[in-house]
Amino acid sequence: MNSKSKPRAILCAALCAAFCTAGIGAFFADSTPVMAQDLQALARVEMDRSTIKDGSGDAVNLKLQLSQPVPYRVFTLDNPPRIVFDFKEIDWTGFDAAKVDQSDVVTGLRFGIFRPGWSRLVLDLAFPVLPEKTEMRVDEERGTAILDVKMTSASQQDFTLRSKQREEDGWALPKATKAGEPKERQLGDRPVVVVIDPGHGGVDGGAERDGYEEKDLVLQFARELQEALIRSGRFEAKLTRAEDVFLSLPDRISVARTHGADVFISIHADALAEGSATGTTVYTLSSQASSTMAAQLAEQHDRSDLLAGVDLHQQDDQIAAVLMDMAQRETGVRSEMLADMLVNGIAQSVGRIRKRPHLSAGFTVLKAPDIPSVLVELGFMSNKSDLNNLLTERWRKQVVAGIINALDTWTVEDAAQGRLLRQ
Repeated sequence: MNSKSKPRAILCAALCAAFCTAGIGAFFADSTPVMAQDLQALARVEMDRSTIKDGSGDAVNLKLQLSQPVPYRVFTLDNPPRIVFDFKEIDWTGFDAAKVDQSDVVTGLRFGIFRPGWSRLVLDLAFPVLPEKTEMRVDEERGTAILDVKMTSASQQDFTLRSKQREEDGWALPKATKAGEPKERQLGDRPVVVVIDPGHGGVDGGAERDGYEEKDLVLQFARELQEALIRSGRFEAKLTRAEDVFLSLPDRISVARTHGADVFISIHADALAEGSATGTTVYTLSSQASSTMAAQLAEQHDRSDLLAGVDLHQQDDQIAAVLMDMAQRETGVRSEMLADMLVNGIAQSVGRIRKRPHLSAGFTVLKAPDIPSVLVELGFMSNKSDLNNLLTERWRKQVVAGIINALDTWTVEDAAQGRLLRQ
């Protein structure tokens, strides 16, 4: 059996086992095949945490709690005055406009799908108000998001002028990716593809301290790491975003897979509202949620994007979950090894690192079943020393050097283990 056919054989065997243990009884129960469920990766609106409230004066605040972040835009329409929100398609099931907190400014609320793939929320206004501040805050661990919009009164002239300014419909989302050929594990005989993911971006600024935003600091570091990896000649380095744009968490995984990632490194720099913390931390995906996570992935993500080269569209949830759980188990071991080596590499280069530098959590961005993935918290912007480090070129170069040394060590060890599996 050649090397390319082995992964396919393993997956075929897994499919057969899954059918034998789960699918045969259901298939023959009434002589009618049981078709796969039509699962959709739609954000949902959490009704009990979404509000529209009047602020001071003629101000009004909108908070929309979503199960996951989505790209969006905001614009106004005149005659009569309205504020319009366009989103990547949202599941409005259970959302009742009558139960949203009432406002003297917002006289009506309408929502729904206005064309395939797109949803719209329209606020009817008693008088002109304009969005003063709009942000989507993302909970990186839970994968949820809050769209927070503060609107203030405006003159009819300003409102009319703003209503004439609108983005073209080409503002839209990253295009969906298609499953390609199965990704072959690196065996040390080619440059390793490292995809670097600068956290946050666009409407999601992340942490903020002293006028600095996390999205900008991590993008700067990611660019420096990318350049150093390329200059080494031993790696191919790609960015999930090269500018200040919004990417949903699942989209970041999709971009990594499109680039053929051997390794995925998400870069962050958090801040604490209370308490204190300092130092660099490396996170891997929590192993406790492995089987549950596989089931959630089958439900929440585009099935063609879960395992490159393996079409899960016609497989039921149990089979898809079995295949993803298998992939996650192997990938998880490789991710843990990478995290340990990153901790050692950064510690040796910088000279000081957190007391507990390797932690695990259920970060959505680490849930790719087939790509070794880690999240590196460079430091805490809420700590003055850490923020100063993030702003210091010399410190950033030390961390970059530590990461590259770790990747060199990991590449050799991972390739050795991969060759053993082939024998």
